[in-house]
Amino acid sequence: MDYILRCNSLKCRAPLNDRAVVTTCSHVFCTHCSDRVGLSSATGLARICPACSTALNNPDDAVVTQLNPSEDYKTSILSGLSPNIIMECASRGLAFYSYQTSQEIVYQEYLAKTWTEKYQNLSNQMDKLILDANSEIKALQDKLEAMHMEHKNLEQKNHDLVEAFREKSKTQQQIQKLYQSLKAQVMASHVATAATNEAEHTIHAATRDRFVDRIPGTRSGLQQHFNQFSLDPQGNGRNHNRRESGSSGGSGGQGRAAQNSGLGPSWTSQAQNARNWTSRKQFNRFQDL
Repeated sequence: MDYILRCNSLKCRAPLNDRAVVTTCSHVFCTHCSDRVGLSSATGLARICPACSTALNNPDDAVVTQLNPSEDYKTSILSGLSPNIIMECASRGLAFYSYQTSQEIVYQEYLAKTWTEKYQNLSNQMDKLILDANSEIKALQDKLEAMHMEHKNLEQKNHDLVEAFREKSKTQQQIQKLYQSLKAQVMASHVATAATNEAEHTIHAATRDRFVDRIPGTRSGLQQHFNQFSLDPQGNGRNHNRRESGSSGGSGGQGRAAQNSGLGPSWTSQAQNARNWTSRKQFNRFQDL
């Protein structure tokens, strides 16, 4: 495979297939670059090689050549020249080709070195990134493991707290039941005391009303006076007995005060109902507390 020449301008490096401009300093350029720097025309100011900055003063120092000449051109170009001139032209042509080949090798070596350095730098950066990433991953894994351990510890603490709360709840319920029982007992004692006091107050009031009614001239004095001499079931007369009257000075007590006071069974039932109503009212009041 033949070697393909390339434009010696580092900014171009285009392959040369048809026409090119060659210089006596063994450089070759494409027609576009030659026209841009003025190498393709022999008139005007002095020309300078863009590759090595050599002054090209003579008209034949830079000429346009055909890289793929025709057969007629090959036949006529060296015709009439002596063998020495032909060999000299051939040797100079081979030297030009050898120089372009060596320059291409140097350029490729330079590119290889440049790309190798870039690759090395990128490889070092990649290794550093990988090392940093591995370090960060390791740190995150350790942190995650520590968080898992902390989560397990928190779950255990939560379980212990739940068990303790259940035990406290059971204890609180027991204490609440005991408190309700004691409260009921205390309220029952208060209700019983209040009912007793209310009953005694009612009996004392009824007893006072009886002695008032016994005074002559009162609204029921005559009736009470007549009842003192009422007949017993056998038809015998009965005088008022102070012991059986249930008065405060008698030994019959307050239990027979209502029966011997002359008020009758209806008053006794009413007094009992009033005492029961008072007891229920006091009990409900203590229940609301």
